[in-house]
Amino acid sequence: MTGRIIIHAGFAKCGSSSIQAALFHNFARLQKDGVSLFGKELKIAHTPADLGVPLWFLEAAREKGDPLVQNLSDEIASIRVPNGNGIGILSAENLARPDMAPLFAGLDRQLEVSVIFYVRPQLEWIPSAWKQWDLKKGLSLSDFVSHCIQIRRPPFKLGIETWKSVLPAANVHVRFLIPELLAGGNPAQDFFDLAGLPLNKYHIAKEPRNPSLDFSILHVLSKNPHLFSGIHDNELMKGLMRALPEKFQSTNIQMLSRADEARIEESFRDENLWLLNTYCSGTDVDRIYRSYFMPREGEPRYSSMTDLDLIYRCLGIILESIAASNDQVASGDSKTPKASKPES
Repeated sequence: MTGRIIIHAGFAKCGSSSIQAALFHNFARLQKDGVSLFGKELKIAHTPADLGVPLWFLEAAREKGDPLVQNLSDEIASIRVPNGNGIGILSAENLARPDMAPLFAGLDRQLEVSVIFYVRPQLEWIPSAWKQWDLKKGLSLSDFVSHCIQIRRPPFKLGIETWKSVLPAANVHVRFLIPELLAGGNPAQDFFDLAGLPLNKYHIAKEPRNPSLDFSILHVLSKNPHLFSGIHDNELMKGLMRALPEKFQSTNIQMLSRADEARIEESFRDENLWLLNTYCSGTDVDRIYRSYFMPREGEPRYSSMTDLDLIYRCLGIILESIAASNDQVASGDSKTPKASKPES
C-alpha cells in the first residue's frame, strides 16, 4: 500500500454539507498535517480555488462507466508527505448510489481504503429530501412518502452492502445521524474524529449547514413548482433564507402524519434493526430504535392543518419579514451622516 484514501460516500441529506464545509474551512491546516482533499475535477486540491465537491464529475463517470481507480491512485501517489505516505479525502454524497461503487473496484488492492457512510432515521430523511427535491416538482409530502416506500428510498442497506462487496478489503464505517451516537454530537466533528484528525487542532462549526424553512412556506412552495427550473434549482430557497428572520428558518413542526410515520416505520423496520445491530454494537439498540425510529408523539402536525391555515400563516410571515426589512433599512438610514450643505 502506497497511500491511504478516506471516502465519505454520503448518504445525501445526512450531514454531508457540514462535513464538507468543515473540510474546506480547515483546508490549509489539513495540508500542513499531510491530508489532501479531492476537488471538483477529482484532482488533489492545491489551492482553495481547486476545492469543491465532484458531484457532476462523478455523475459523468458513472454514466460512461469510466473506472476511477487509476486516477485516484495516481493522485494519492502525487501527495508529498515527509516520512510517510499521502492521505486523501474524497467527499461526495452521490457516491452512496449502488451504481457508483463499481467505478472503484480494485482500489482496495492499491490503497488503504476507508469508506464512511452517514445514515439517518427515515422519519427525518424523507421530509428533508422532500424539501430539497420533490417539493419543487409539486409533489405532496404524503405522496412522496408513498414513493419512497415503493422504491425503497433511501437505499441505505443496498448502498452499504454494494460498496462492501466491491471493496472487500476496505474498512467500512456506518454512522448514525443521531447526536448521542456522534463524537461531538455533530457529523463534522464525528467525521474528523473517525478519520483520526484531532478535534482540538481544527475549527469546526456546530450550526446546521442546511437550515429549513417554516412549514407554511414549504407548503406554498410545493403548490408553485413553476418557481423552480428543476429539483437542483436552489436560488429561490437561498433568497428566502436571506430575507426571512431567523425564527422562520426552521421547519418548527412535525411534518409527517401519524399514519405516514407508521407506514415508514413498518416498511423500514427490518433494515433499520439490521443497521443498528450491525454497526451500532455496544449501545442499547432497543432504546435507540424506540427513541429515533418509531412514530413520535406531538401536535400540531403539518398534515393536520388546512390549506387556508397554511396560506394565512405564510402570508403573515411575509408581512412580518417585509416590516422587519423596512425597519432595518430605516435604522441604517438614520445612522448615515447627512452631507453638509455646501457654502455659497
